[in-house]
Amino acid sequence: MKETDDYAYLKDAFVATFLDELLPGIFHNFANPLNGIMGRSQLTRRRLADFVERLRKRYPEMDADLNDGCKKLLSDMDAIAEESESFFDLFNLSTGKFYAIGVHDPDMLNLSGLVEAEIGFADFYLDFKHGIKKDVRIDRDMPDISGITSFCSMAIWALIRTSMKTVAGGRDATFMIATDHDEQWVSLGIAPIGGNLLPGGPEGLPDILSERDVLPAPSTEQRELFHALRLLQEAHAGLEIAYDAKSATLTLRIPCMRKSKEG
Repeated sequence: MKETDDYAYLKDAFVATFLDELLPGIFHNFANPLNGIMGRSQLTRRRLADFVERLRKRYPEMDADLNDGCKKLLSDMDAIAEESESFFDLFNLSTGKFYAIGVHDPDMLNLSGLVEAEIGFADFYLDFKHGIKKDVRIDRDMPDISGITSFCSMAIWALIRTSMKTVAGGRDATFMIATDHDEQWVSLGIAPIGGNLLPGGPEGLPDILSERDVLPAPSTEQRELFHALRLLQEAHAGLEIAYDAKSATLTLRIPCMRKSKEG
């Protein structure tokens, strides 16, 4: 129907403005009251605790009911402050993701920090948060790499999504992601990746990725992983594949930026 076509066109036009035009305004409008709520809740928390302390010192004979009421007020105010901090953390996870995919200049990046941010964002998917067993191992002493934030963010997200699809289709499967480093390399390992999601299979994937001039056409279900690995090649990532009968573990090794030694 023509009306359906008109609606589809306008919907696509709206979606096209969402990332670059609409979301920044939404986040900005949320950030102002959220900052106010956090600031006021912390201030009220301190003022109430100070007031109750002065009240107890001035009226040490304060009866049990009044004293119990003060304790409940303090407990409620603590809970409000903690919930506002939790909400602020969730807000930062969502804004951080959309900020990351808007940064297109080369920079010094921390791979572990990027992975933690992507895992935090993935928790907005309820199936990932509540329905998938996770084994997350983060190297918190990771040296930086040289890369483009938006490329790495989207690529890591695609790797996570691909593994999520594999875990969702398997019984008792566990999603695993890990970062590590040595003197020359930082590494990112992720598993499981279903064999049907590897473009060209475990043997043919390295050759496909090496074809820089001609873009192969993997199947739709393989496309997300394919483009993720191509993006990570921009950070000079090397790929290792450990494959069993059903799935693979992918390990990406990226040269790290070693600090210059002081003479």
